[in-house]
Amino acid sequence: MATAVEIVGLEPRRSDLARGIVIARARQPLDGETQRAFWQAMEAVGATEIGDDDDGDGGDDDDPAEVPSRQWLAAPWLPPAPAEVDAHRAAVIELAERYELDGVWFVKIETGIDGVAWREIVAASQPSVDDDDDESHAIDPPGDVVDAIFDEQAEVLYAAPDAPLESGVTGDDDDDEDDDDDEDDEDDEDAPDSGPTESHWRNGPPPVETSVPFPLEHYPEILTDYDANRFGVALKLAGDQLAGEESIVNAFFALWLSVYQDERAEELEPFERADVVHDRAHRSALMWVEKLGVPATASDQVHFLMWLIARLHEVVPIAWARFEDIDAAVKRRATADDEQPLVLAGNPLADRYDRHGEEAALQWAANQSAWSKRELAGMLVELAMRYDPDDPPAAAIGERLLRRAIQLSPNCDAPVFLTMVLVKQMRVEEAIAFAKTAGPDVKALTVEDAAEYAPGDVPATLVLLDDTVDDPEVLSMVVSAVAKHAPQHLALLLARLPSDAAFVPHLYNASFAAERPAALQILRHVLTLPEPPAEAGEPRTALVMAWNNACIHAHALGDYPLAVTLADGAQRFAAENPYIHHSAACAYAAVGQIDRALAQVQLAIDRGYEHAEKMETDTDLAPLHADPRFSALFRDWRTKRADLN
Repeated sequence: MATAVEIVGLEPRRSDLARGIVIARARQPLDGETQRAFWQAMEAVGATEIGDDDDGDGGDDDDPAEVPSRQWLAAPWLPPAPAEVDAHRAAVIELAERYELDGVWFVKIETGIDGVAWREIVAASQPSVDDDDDESHAIDPPGDVVDAIFDEQAEVLYAAPDAPLESGVTGDDDDDEDDDDDEDDEDDEDAPDSGPTESHWRNGPPPVETSVPFPLEHYPEILTDYDANRFGVALKLAGDQLAGEESIVNAFFALWLSVYQDERAEELEPFERADVVHDRAHRSALMWVEKLGVPATASDQVHFLMWLIARLHEVVPIAWARFEDIDAAVKRRATADDEQPLVLAGNPLADRYDRHGEEAALQWAANQSAWSKRELAGMLVELAMRYDPDDPPAAAIGERLLRRAIQLSPNCDAPVFLTMVLVKQMRVEEAIAFAKTAGPDVKALTVEDAAEYAPGDVPATLVLLDDTVDDPEVLSMVVSAVAKHAPQHLALLLARLPSDAAFVPHLYNASFAAERPAALQILRHVLTLPEPPAEAGEPRTALVMAWNNACIHAHALGDYPLAVTLADGAQRFAAENPYIHHSAACAYAAVGQIDRALAQVQLAIDRGYEHAEKMETDTDLAPLHADPRFSALFRDWRTKRADLN
């Protein structure tokens, strides 16, 4: 007997831009071998292309034995021409019978962003640059230090259909725990604006929805609050949970981003980073994009995403959703490394709190089962963040909500915010006592909070930096905070750090948050750490740069004897970083060691120092200007360059 199969959305393509996704639901889970056979059969009838697909859906590069069994299957779809629709449908019905499918959904889009127009817009917005101004970003030692390293390269992340639990932000990224509020703000300075006032599409605007049949928070507010730098949507699935539903979310995620691609303008990336994070414990997902720079209005982008999740709802019901501003708190919550991530796809508790008050909201939380205790704790944290911790009455409410959140779920974000509230209320002893019972991140953040809000109490908080707080990156963030807000206690903190080469790159970067005296103090500490070997990569680069920048800072602060000492110590690293020769020349010139300074200039030129011409006019090398050997060095340098050219 023929298998009854529901087929939805099987329509012909209307343009060459047509592309889409196909979702199939099997009556029983299919193992990896069967999934591969199904997609190969779909490819044979022209419905999809699996190619070198390695996303876990059974593509050619997947080991079927490692592909988990699934009832939900998802892949790209090649919409048929009008004359091919009947054959397409017949093939799908035949495959549905063969593989016991009870539903197949097709979703297509027939437009995309106009990358050519976008390229013209970008070109028109670029400032003109003189041909000979190719070193506009060069440094001018010793006035500036060599930039921090490890600013991770921009990358686009596409999560596999069964993305691992820790899937999320990389990079700054980073990439990046790179996501404290200060860093987010710095990133935004160079990010694209919220979008142009006009949209440019290749085949008319994308499909849109202005309403959806499920709760959608932050709409329509998102239309005015839209930020292309960090835009996304969180959603919580409902209905029967079947294996492989993450594949569906990922397919819609890929379809969403495909609209902002234009093969005619491949050199231009429409966004910097994008990802989808799955919270399997709560059947939630977060789809987000950062620094989306395309010629499309906020309205087009928001309403297209609404259309997309409305189509997802037709396949798998959505219980709740909300537009997200992908800030540091959202990323931290959704990309936990040591526990399952939390994607909070809504806050119905907040609505009850606003309408009926705290007691009624908490009573609702105690009596419902649709949301877990951890999700409810997250909702309470969001509520608590409404209350200004600098205002005692408001802080009391926030503290009460945070403590209730901790009762519900000790592993939520509440401890982080509770210690901040206590510190800002100058209840530092209480904050320390509480942090001692918490994890290493809370301990470290308590010291950071004290540095910013109660700098006089920093020494008392250092007891929290026990053996459990051992991550060099975390501790270096503490150093950065103390150097910035409480530099008078920096030496005490540095003395507590382990003597470990792993700290070299992180402390080097921490020096950039500090004023010169504190930065010099951090860098001098770096120079006391075990030396990373020459083949160590970034740690070695950081050490060499630390020698250079320490010399620059000492010179700029007028401590010329120290600058000379640092210049002497840096000489054995100068071949790895000829910036050192420039900095050393300035140090030697400042104390009248003209011959040594000239020798450094010569070495810089010989080793291909990329800013050699800046030494010729550097006022810090003024003691050399009257020496004929100095001008002769640059005459010879220009002659050699001319000969090479």
